[in-house]
Amino acid sequence: MKQIIKNILANKSLTSFILGAVIVILFLGQCNRINNLQVELDQVERVADRNLDNYLAARDTIRSERNANQELVSTIRSYEYEVGALNENVKQWIKAYQKTLAINKEYEKINNLISAELQIKDSIIANGSITKNEDTLTVSIADKKDWDKYNWRSFNGTVNILKYNDSTYSLLNSNFALNQGISLKMAIVENDGTSMLKVSSPYPDLEFTNIENINLVNDKLNEPRVNKGGWSIGLGVGYGLNIQGSTVGFGPNVSLGLYYSPKWLRF
Repeated sequence: MKQIIKNILANKSLTSFILGAVIVILFLGQCNRINNLQVELDQVERVADRNLDNYLAARDTIRSERNANQELVSTIRSYEYEVGALNENVKQWIKAYQKTLAINKEYEKINNLISAELQIKDSIIANGSITKNEDTLTVSIADKKDWDKYNWRSFNGTVNILKYNDSTYSLLNSNFALNQGISLKMAIVENDGTSMLKVSSPYPDLEFTNIENINLVNDKLNEPRVNKGGWSIGLGVGYGLNIQGSTVGFGPNVSLGLYYSPKWLRF
């Protein structure tokens, strides 16, 4: 063994090659560690940004405007949670959606949860008619509005009045029916890196009292594919530097060797 070491040290070309290989390996190892630290830093920054966005979403209020067609458009920040790191409050929040929507899937299979609550300020100016019978009066009223195929309102009502005599009347019964058709358009858009929920409806005099969107993400599934660095034994064919004894030259070569490759060089 000592003789082998002496022979290697006596060969300056081989010694230089080995020292160069060691330096390259150490350099590649350091690059690999730096790359690992960068991946961890990216993960920490992603979690910190998500927590900040959720904090701002909790403090956000609905902003409303009119589009070119004078239809109401309301906007609010979205929430985003990682399915593998849900606290108990968020789990209960999501379960309320699951119960309402009859969703039995696991969190990993749900992408978004969206809700909208609204109120309508409306007035009805109805046409009416009176039908007189022997001892009763029936007042019938009706009103119908069609703004488009999916946004409409119909109102019908009857009031039956019992007549005791020419000056005395009593309400016998009444019946009113109000039916409405309301369409909503929703979109989740990115605005300067922030997820926003936008909701709109052409129904007149409508106001959104509460809207929310919860994005559920899985960081493990969304992580980019990372190649692992390491050692390997391989057969190489190429053209490069050849060292034979004290002779150094360039030419084709075939080699069997032990190789180290950092993950940022693997594909």
